[in-house]
Amino acid sequence: MPPAQGLHVEVCSGSAFETLLTLAARGRSDGSGELWLHLLGLALERPDDIVGAVRACPPRELRRHLVGVHVPAWRALVGVQALEAAARGDEALLDHDRYYAGNARAALGPLLPLSPAETKRRILAALAEVELDPAVLAALERETAAKRALDALPEELIDLAAGGYRYEREPEIDRVVLVPHAAARPWLFLCQHERTRIVCYSLPSPQLLEERALALGRALADEGRVRMLRRLAAGDATLNELAAVAGVARSTAHHHLSLLRAASLVTMHGNARSYWFSLRVDAIAEAQRTVAELATA
Repeated sequence: MPPAQGLHVEVCSGSAFETLLTLAARGRSDGSGELWLHLLGLALERPDDIVGAVRACPPRELRRHLVGVHVPAWRALVGVQALEAAARGDEALLDHDRYYAGNARAALGPLLPLSPAETKRRILAALAEVELDPAVLAALERETAAKRALDALPEELIDLAAGGYRYEREPEIDRVVLVPHAAARPWLFLCQHERTRIVCYSLPSPQLLEERALALGRALADEGRVRMLRRLAAGDATLNELAAVAGVARSTAHHHLSLLRAASLVTMHGNARSYWFSLRVDAIAEAQRTVAELATA
């Protein structure tokens, strides 16, 4: 299939996205956070009113959102029929090792036995508990305006916003929405909703020398992350390869790589079919400059 033509990239922010990513961040420790990313498609409809978007969504359709009926990658992985069955309460997919990034039971297990109406009530109750800082929302709006003002090609804009993520076009995607967030720094979330790729990236902030040094120290303060860097020095690698090198689960490897990316040591490229990680060409030189500046400050 030929690459997508005329890729459209836009930047969007709002309380709906920040609310969902706040809940996603809270659930990262037990694997339940993935659930909230499946509602980003509703946030696209109402960027500043996720509660209103959920209230307007019929209960059965909300269940279809939650299980990923609108996610092309899940449809390709497990099939539409299996997803529709999950929306009706079938638990057959809960132990699939790749569906829901292997966390389906933690995220969906408490909801599938419920009725659609009760599912909706539970989701609305969780959303109502999130309180956002108006100053953070204002900062997200400023970031959105700044990125919209850039004169850059679609892939260049994605790379600039996402801090070293080189997006490779997918034939089923013709729109990319960039969403800055402060709720789950330094995580990068790559999500899908029908023909839209949603890239949620950390709100950037000018790094002082001490902050750069701390990020570098955190990145190197783990034997597994050091092994990952040594592997990447030999060439690009997948998440599975890096998890094996570090001797950790995929979810833990994700965490390690987020710290390596936050320290500007590692970049990522690819799409839903395959993601690859690379050692930044200038990473060693930048790290040396940071240490040198720290020693002479």
